[in-house]
Amino acid sequence: MNDVDMLKNSVLDRIRRMMPYFNPALKRIGEQVLKSPETAKSISIKDLAEKCKVSESTVTRFVREIDAQNFQQFKIRIAEELSHANAGSVQILPSKNVYEDITRDDDIRSIVAKISARYAITVDDTQKGANPGELQRAVEAIEEAQSLAFFAMGSSLIAVENALVRFMRVGVPCQFFRDQGVRQISTATLNASNLAIGISNSGRTIPTVDALKAARAQGAKTLCITSFPDSPIAEVSDIRLFTSTITGATGSGEYKESMVSKIAQLQMIDVLYSIFAVRNFGDAIEALEETDAVTRSTRY
Repeated sequence: MNDVDMLKNSVLDRIRRMMPYFNPALKRIGEQVLKSPETAKSISIKDLAEKCKVSESTVTRFVREIDAQNFQQFKIRIAEELSHANAGSVQILPSKNVYEDITRDDDIRSIVAKISARYAITVDDTQKGANPGELQRAVEAIEEAQSLAFFAMGSSLIAVENALVRFMRVGVPCQFFRDQGVRQISTATLNASNLAIGISNSGRTIPTVDALKAARAQGAKTLCITSFPDSPIAEVSDIRLFTSTITGATGSGEYKESMVSKIAQLQMIDVLYSIFAVRNFGDAIEALEETDAVTRSTRY
């Protein structure tokens, strides 16, 4: 099995990617397995349940959630992954990389295959983890708002730029300030008629979290797009949309800037836009036709 197949079938990798979608009981199991995979490969289902303070049936559910047929297969797959890691054919938690899990030993074919696989897996997991109820709440908040105020930093600005184009094209007033100082000041102008949207993969970007906190204090409804439900941005958000990211955090808890995660953010923006446009089909089509006339004038 090559490195890409190992990535697609990795139990430990899938646990990391599924963590944002687990309930507290399943999350405790996931944290225990990731903390000590060597123990997990030989532990009994009873001992794992006791260690995580859950029932054995919850452990069984956890195993099924990560696409293992049963607990015994789950342990065998972990043992195989650790064996490959020890043999040097694949790194479970690479310590030195230049992009996601790309190391100095990867050739061109391997790099193309690894990155392509990670994009595909991230999009698929974000789709599987999307909460229809929370998406509906988000779109209803967009419909009720007089304007949308976006907050983000770094590479998450890519998703904001996409959102601005999408929603303004269908007639939704939006605001975003690139200057951090002006952006923070702008929160003082928000009120109950606005929806403040913060985008942060880690959910720990201080200016973005502080902006949502200030917007909420002004009476604005808040929405976040992040990969981590226990992050500070989730705590200050009324509506929470979670994306999947493979390498949003290392085993040590140190957050890394994941470019793959930006695809999931773009995906979530496009989902929100599409649901909104379908619910407001007539107005959306009319606005698209009007803005089409404007954009055509900018092209040869």
